[in-house]
Amino acid sequence: MKNNIYLIRHGQTTWNRAGRLQGQADSPLTLLGTQQVEAIGKKLKEIIGTKKYSVWSSPLGRTKQTTSIICDETNFNYENVVFDKRLVEITLGDRDGYKSWKALFKDFPKDMARREKDPWNFSHPNGESSQMVWERVRPFIEKIVNLEGIHVVVTHGVVSKIIRGMYLNLSPEEIFSLDRPQNAFHKLQNGKVEKIEVELP
Repeated sequence: MKNNIYLIRHGQTTWNRAGRLQGQADSPLTLLGTQQVEAIGKKLKEIIGTKKYSVWSSPLGRTKQTTSIICDETNFNYENVVFDKRLVEITLGDRDGYKSWKALFKDFPKDMARREKDPWNFSHPNGESSQMVWERVRPFIEKIVNLEGIHVVVTHGVVSKIIRGMYLNLSPEEIFSLDRPQNAFHKLQNGKVEKIEVELP
């Protein structure tokens, strides 16, 4: 069974630039973010060419915006995108949109000390742990890796790391060490993950 997955994180957002923690709260792409996504879309078009493919996306605003640009660049009909809630970013619950990681350590030292001890299973109030995201995403990945063809998946930083970690059977520590670029994307094929860089104008 031949199966290619192209895993894409959304472009830079206004909150990414400001250092705010988005979670499942939202902010739009910056000009740099749109340029990043345009470059990724152009590279995808080069790679995929005229082959048929499917597009799956998180339904949050920044991923919808990213997906729309990719569809324009690759001539894919946006109406055919499958939006899947399992691809949304990890939520920090009551602290989605918080001003920075540094502020979390300052304002909630006890919580952050607990996180330091067991980051994989820690969750903020009304939020998710990485383990909870793993369990949420796993059925989607089990489905997608068993579908023939080419699949473009647009998601978020933490979810991208967890998907790659799941695909490579990595430990939580190894997953945390993965990058989450916005000027590159990843190809998942035959049990391997390849990082594909793009050049901005």
